[in-house]
Amino acid sequence: MDIEKMRKWLEITNEYRESNFWSSVLKQKQPDEFFREVSLNPKFDLYQNDYYNFIIFEIPGVNPEDVSLSLISNNHLKINGRIKPVLPLEMEMKREREYGDFERVIDLPEPTQAHLIHSQINNGLLHLSYPRNKN
Repeated sequence: MDIEKMRKWLEITNEYRESNFWSSVLKQKQPDEFFREVSLNPKFDLYQNDYYNFIIFEIPGVNPEDVSLSLISNNHLKINGRIKPVLPLEMEMKREREYGDFERVIDLPEPTQAHLIHSQINNGLLHLSYPRNKN
């Protein structure tokens, strides 16, 4: 740890102590929010029965027109989209939910072709299914 840098940092922060600078900053965000890693990778579960593979993504608040699926290869599926705020950000008083673009590439449990994938969004979940490869 560089003591000289710490001393300079304390001098700078002391300059703002007389003002409402830190109070206004901390009213906007809690201290732990400054260090929180923003992760907009939708979580997913994989399921399988004798006939189908199932993938379920969590995408709460995402409209169907704001999500896109693409098969990168027979074994890799890419989901991307945008999570938009429900109300204008100017009205925001506190926010825990994250907004913005997301993208995730997953390994499929079995290879497939794009025309075999069936998709449906229901209650904030994206349900995908495709037939198993029974060779």
